[in-house]
Amino acid sequence: MLNADALQKLKQLKSDIRSNKEFAEGRVRGSNGKFGFVVLDDGREAFLPPAEMERVFPGDRVRVSLTEEDKGKLSAELDELLESELKFLVGQYVQRGQGHFVQPSEVGLNRWIFLPPKARGKAQPGEFIACKISRHPFRDGKAQAKVETVIGKPDMPGIEHAYVVAQHQLPERFSPAAMKQAEEIKGRIEAITAERTDLSELGFVTIDAPTTLDMDDALAVSKRDSGWSLHIAIADPSCLIEEGSPLDKEAFKRAHSQYLPGETLPMLPNDLCENLFSLVQGELRPALVLHIDIESDGTIGDSRYEFAAIRSRHKLSYEQVANFIEGDDSAVPEDQKESLRNLSDLCTARTAYRASHSLTMEERPDYAIFLNEQRKIERIEKQERNVAQRMVEEAMLAANISVGRQLAAMQKGCFSVHLGFRDERMGEIRSLLKETLPEYADKDLHQLDNYLALVKHLENHSEPQMQDLLAVLKRMLRPGQLANKPGAHLGLGLEAYATVTSPIRKYNDLHNHRVLRAAAQSQQAKALSDEQVEALQDSLIRGRQANRALEQWLYAQYLQDKTGQVFEGKITQVNGAGLGVRLDENGIDGFVRLNGDKKNLPEFDGKYLKLTHNKVTYKLDQPVTVKVSAVDIDKRRIALELVATENA
Repeated sequence: MLNADALQKLKQLKSDIRSNKEFAEGRVRGSNGKFGFVVLDDGREAFLPPAEMERVFPGDRVRVSLTEEDKGKLSAELDELLESELKFLVGQYVQRGQGHFVQPSEVGLNRWIFLPPKARGKAQPGEFIACKISRHPFRDGKAQAKVETVIGKPDMPGIEHAYVVAQHQLPERFSPAAMKQAEEIKGRIEAITAERTDLSELGFVTIDAPTTLDMDDALAVSKRDSGWSLHIAIADPSCLIEEGSPLDKEAFKRAHSQYLPGETLPMLPNDLCENLFSLVQGELRPALVLHIDIESDGTIGDSRYEFAAIRSRHKLSYEQVANFIEGDDSAVPEDQKESLRNLSDLCTARTAYRASHSLTMEERPDYAIFLNEQRKIERIEKQERNVAQRMVEEAMLAANISVGRQLAAMQKGCFSVHLGFRDERMGEIRSLLKETLPEYADKDLHQLDNYLALVKHLENHSEPQMQDLLAVLKRMLRPGQLANKPGAHLGLGLEAYATVTSPIRKYNDLHNHRVLRAAAQSQQAKALSDEQVEALQDSLIRGRQANRALEQWLYAQYLQDKTGQVFEGKITQVNGAGLGVRLDENGIDGFVRLNGDKKNLPEFDGKYLKLTHNKVTYKLDQPVTVKVSAVDIDKRRIALELVATENA
């Protein structure tokens, strides 16, 4: 046995070793292998060996000791688990011998989690399951999970939808209290509407896809001496869904209506968003009505709003309106022709104004996915945006810009902001600009005027170098986000922007209706807290992730029997491993791997996102011809192979 003196010396030695180590905190990031990384708070990244990665989950916040390896690379050893966010996961039940496990779909979590006998419930091997984490490996030595629900068998029709909804924890059912409130609204809405001023004589009409049922806006446009008066009637659920009520809580939790392929998860119960609040043709409905003056040069002039009632005269489709504008005089009812011609002229003026004073979004086609009885993709139709869709879009933009200005002046509301370039990429951006446009290199590009001037300069110069630079810079932008204070939307080139035109589909629009109502009544609306805005943002992100995950799964199945088929595409991603390509015909993304041959590795220019392989240079937005070489449905990966290219 060691005597007291020896024990004291050993204790001191451990203390000395510990005091000489560098400790840091950060968050665990998984990989495609058994190893991982710790992204440190100071921006550095440390390698986490497989034995250490076994003790944590991706997303865990940890304290680590750091060791510097060859070439200055850092290696981490776990010291303390500070926080673990992973409480829930979905995956497939697998059995190996006497062992029962869940194989999770969590990104970066590439190991099976043990299912003890009493934690398996009625689940059977092979089924997809949703589980909660019952033991963390750092604290308990071995990770364990408990089955919460059985999602279904792999061959169940629609299993992909059910799995993705469970994986991203998207709400599917409304609470009994919310449904009770929806029933009560049925008995109140007629009386509420009857008390309002009826503005139906303005001649409102909805313009949507033929299948749209949740119609939340209707339009009418009249001519003025110096331009047009744009009248926009917007569905008004705020009149009967009080803040803090059961329906309000459900709408907040969802944040928006989620449109998945073949399925919609509505923000409000269907009878409300597709009937009672929807601007159904011929039915008197409560509405927020905006009246906006648009000058002949496209400038947005004075505007006002009122809470009224309207009766839409017709439900028109985008195709009907487009056919009319393009010369088919019989495509729309007689009483709508003058208003639609005015809307077309207004659209032309607003588009020209935005092209010179702000920014316009890149035109991209939509892709309609049609499912069969097994809820697999039957076909994908490419749909180019027509003139009618652009007309409606300009009207909605004008409404949101106008309301955004009013809410910004009040310092109230939920704003859509875009802060431009990512802070961590500014060093690269300035380096690029010093080589090509040095006059912009030292400007504060987070300021709207400076950002707008830079993008306009690049858009107005067609030289390949300028267009290549614009494509690279677009990949360094932040995503848009919600905010409870006004701020610039650099993506649109606007000082303030707040959406208000979809209150039966988006919670931030519903909130902005309440702010406008309070102002009209000389009252103060309750502001959204930072935590509420963050929760809404998280719900929106989760919804987008779910949609991408489901589409990628269905796309992989769709292309499984199309290996060897040739498609035209465009390069959307360039890195050292190869090229991301989006297929023109169906909008599906795949990857061309070019670093497989170690003797013929490509040359990657990370600064300008160009890659040279076999003496051919590839860059962003370049058209290429590819063929489908392999599909991995389990990993949702689509491998492509180059057939022919146009050299840059």
